[in-house]
Amino acid sequence: MRYRVLGKTGLTVSEIGLGAWFIGGMYGDVPLDDARAIIKRALDLGVNTFDTADVYGNGLSERVLGEELRGYDVNVFTKVGYNIYQREGGKVSQTFNPSYIRYAVSKSIERLGRRVNLLQLHNPSLNVIRDWEVHSALINLVKDGYVEHVGVALGPEVNVLNEGLAAIKEGYESIMFVFNALEQEPGRALIRAGVEGGVGLITRVPHASNVLTNNFTQSFPPSDHRSLRRKDWLIKAKAIVDEYVKPISDQLGITLSQLALKFVLSYPVSTVIVTVTSVKELEEYVEAANGSYLSPRVLGDLERLYDELISIRLSQ
Repeated sequence: MRYRVLGKTGLTVSEIGLGAWFIGGMYGDVPLDDARAIIKRALDLGVNTFDTADVYGNGLSERVLGEELRGYDVNVFTKVGYNIYQREGGKVSQTFNPSYIRYAVSKSIERLGRRVNLLQLHNPSLNVIRDWEVHSALINLVKDGYVEHVGVALGPEVNVLNEGLAAIKEGYESIMFVFNALEQEPGRALIRAGVEGGVGLITRVPHASNVLTNNFTQSFPPSDHRSLRRKDWLIKAKAIVDEYVKPISDQLGITLSQLALKFVLSYPVSTVIVTVTSVKELEEYVEAANGSYLSPRVLGDLERLYDELISIRLSQ
């Protein structure tokens, strides 16, 4: 495992971080014992960065992470902003008022059993990101010792560029965003702005909902977050990968999944958050963080492929 620094926070983060939304049914159907085994194996492999949210499994993800990471000196990131404590018609609504944020963070800390290394607003709108009262509430949580650092997890993928640039301008310490070989923008623009601003860059969805793996499927259960992908997008993306991307991984002698991760790690990001459903997947992914990145030629080829073909076909 190789390590990088999260912006100006001083936190040393593993190049591969583990996203814990496989706990609670939002990503695959992973039995709890298997989920615990994945966390244990991640620790063995040198993963020191774990990302979760209170909404994952209605707190279950935080609780299980807290139990399995007890006693380990690792980074735990979580997110708040969805009111899991008050549902209307069975649905969870977003809430970012300062009193709620403080309450939600206190409950997350109870479940995790530790101070939060990085607290992120979960999919806030542009107005919320620019709201100084919200940002001030997070800064007070740092001052009061609840959390160490604060950032923004961007989504859904509608106004991410403007939201990310606003988060950097407002002084948030990190941003999390989707970035992969099939969805390079606005990620590339955010990376440039983040590096200039000294902001921690946390990327997610490196495998584009399994399209950049050998485990492609067109359909997911309704509870699985990947079900939000349009089926026609998945089919078009798979055809592009088979014709243009997989031959590159074959030529390099690595798996398609590893190529996807090396693509992201070839940029000056801080960490890439992966989500897995088995120990075997995790081991394959971690092998990509061996200090060997894509050459400028291969990286340039993938950028041109995106600019000249992928971005056009997948937007049609």
